[in-house]
Amino acid sequence: MRETMASWLPAGRSIGARRSGMIAALALLLTPITGLNAGAAADLELGRHLSAECVSCHGAARAGGAIPDIFGHEPMTFVEVMKAYRDKRLPNEAMQTVASRLNDEDLAALALYFATAKKTN
Repeated sequence: MRETMASWLPAGRSIGARRSGMIAALALLLTPITGLNAGAAADLELGRHLSAECVSCHGAARAGGAIPDIFGHEPMTFVEVMKAYRDKRLPNEAMQTVASRLNDEDLAALALYFATAKKTN
């Protein structure tokens, strides 16, 4: 996903500038879902901080496994799924508990982090 999104940013910009542009674009995409302004939605550091609990289970996840891989998903999809767990519209007691502790700003930050982070293992 990272390459796909970076490809529509202006050519000739450095990798760092492309990443910054991608983060800003993701923030703008998240704003209609979360109701947050772009600055709040783009809190990548908050997402990194909050991700520790997620990675404890999802970090070793593989495609087709019982625990899904959450890296590289579209931010809007991530937020909607997490809201469904939080609202108990999706069944999974563990995920409902985790999601119940997250507000909309937390979800936007996590969505941005997992959309842009590379899996380490």
